[in-house]
Amino acid sequence: MAKKNGYSYFAFFREMIDCACEAATALNSMFSDYQSANLRQEADAIHRIEHDADLKKHDMMSHLLREFLPPIDREDIVNISHVLDEVVDLIEEVVICLYMNNIQKCRPDVVPMVSLIAKQCEELKKLMAEFENYKKSDKLMESIIVINTLEEEGDRLYLEAMRSLTLGCADALELVAWRDIYSSLEDCCDACEKVADAVEEVVMKNT
Repeated sequence: MAKKNGYSYFAFFREMIDCACEAATALNSMFSDYQSANLRQEADAIHRIEHDADLKKHDMMSHLLREFLPPIDREDIVNISHVLDEVVDLIEEVVICLYMNNIQKCRPDVVPMVSLIAKQCEELKKLMAEFENYKKSDKLMESIIVINTLEEEGDRLYLEAMRSLTLGCADALELVAWRDIYSSLEDCCDACEKVADAVEEVVMKNT
């Protein structure tokens, strides 16, 4: 489905999820060995990934503006590009929350939430590898189901983390800060599911 001008929207989707995977891996590594002194450096590194994703999206939009007959509906391309970009933006938002609130110590229940986001991004990578041949793929729907299941697990982890925070944190500023962080992590999980839902909608419309 490559275009005559050499531009492939499906390749763009794959490049965008590569950015999300890179950002999720960086976030996972950061929490695996949390060092508050490194937050500024780690925030800058993830921002560079986010900026790269923005440039890719701007380049895609410039092609789409000139496109006569895209391989799928124009609004679907825009929607998928938006939700893919949102995944990277929200991963960066987690690090921004940590940095702004000067979080010195990581709460242990964050680690499984971050690991789950990394798993979702890896599953999205599999999904995007199948997307270009969605009419023939027998693996695409399997990935969508896995991503939805992981999002449900993310909801459970978020619920338990928020309950633990409310019951065990006496410092008001710390409580507010960690609520924002947990909410940002849940937003990341939700954004991954939005990507899967957007792809599923395209499949349902075109098969």
